[in-house]
Amino acid sequence: MGFAGTGLWADVREVPDALAATLAAGDGVADAAALLRDHGVERVVAVGNGAAYYVAHALWLASLEGSAAGPALVAVPCGLAVRESFRWRRGDAVLAISSSGEFRDVVDIARRARERPCVAITADPASSLAAASTATVLQQVDSQRAVTHTQALCGAYAIGLVLWAAVAADDDLAAVAATAPGAATRAVATAEDWAPTAIAGLALPRAAVVAGGGTAWAAALELALMLKEVARIPAEGVETREGATSAMFGLDAGDLMVSLDRAGDALGDEALRLCAAAGAETLRLPHVEADDRLAPITMLPASAALSAGLALAAGHDVDQPTWTDAYHATARGAT
Repeated sequence: MGFAGTGLWADVREVPDALAATLAAGDGVADAAALLRDHGVERVVAVGNGAAYYVAHALWLASLEGSAAGPALVAVPCGLAVRESFRWRRGDAVLAISSSGEFRDVVDIARRARERPCVAITADPASSLAAASTATVLQQVDSQRAVTHTQALCGAYAIGLVLWAAVAADDDLAAVAATAPGAATRAVATAEDWAPTAIAGLALPRAAVVAGGGTAWAAALELALMLKEVARIPAEGVETREGATSAMFGLDAGDLMVSLDRAGDALGDEALRLCAAAGAETLRLPHVEADDRLAPITMLPASAALSAGLALAAGHDVDQPTWTDAYHATARGAT
């Protein structure tokens, strides 16, 4: 069957259409942007868990590359922001990300916002998160056959870019976001051509490191998560420079290092060279012609194909891993 016969890959192939529908609707963006542009908002704290946190992380990284005005944006895992010890500031607003709108900690943060504005990015307008938020931005998820998020991650990030472009009056970022469906289409086709040969040549690794720079750092976190949850391979996602320093310390023969940086990127090339010298097998994901700020979207198809291929080689269920019930119990269970 191979990775192309999995529900995960069927979800990936529908990413471009889901993105196009999400961006065409722009549902809730204007009201949410007006809320976050308010002069009283000085800092936007973006929260999420897992793939949703990586969306927040990527939005923060993209904001660092913009030259337009706007409040500060920071990304915080919801497990930190939900604690009573987290120090909220005067002028804070919340950007809460959860495709289901039911992740326990994210919903709790929204409910506790009180006088703080809270914007939700979710696929369900009737969710607990939408009900607890001041404004809601909707994304479209056409299907989710696999437990692993694909359309949810890409859609939340794309509409998040549109939202942040509106908040910061960043026309360049808005133009980049508009190209996301086309970039995703090219990324799916590229991954389908690349993956069969690339996966066939890989030995099953005992552990993996994934490195990427800029917003590809968030994509590296997501691929590391996929390797863990789909292929059941212990993995760490790091920024490129960390890949050439601290992350390579534990690498040895039998391990895998994956680079998300373009060929010719000096830091990416160095990380690959040093990790190979440590004994690890190295692999560079294929690149798609697109703005680098779209890396969380353009890297996802090859990441999914790689993770699914390794999972199948090890005899794992790609779409319904053994940890599924335990995850849902803690993600949506009562505290």
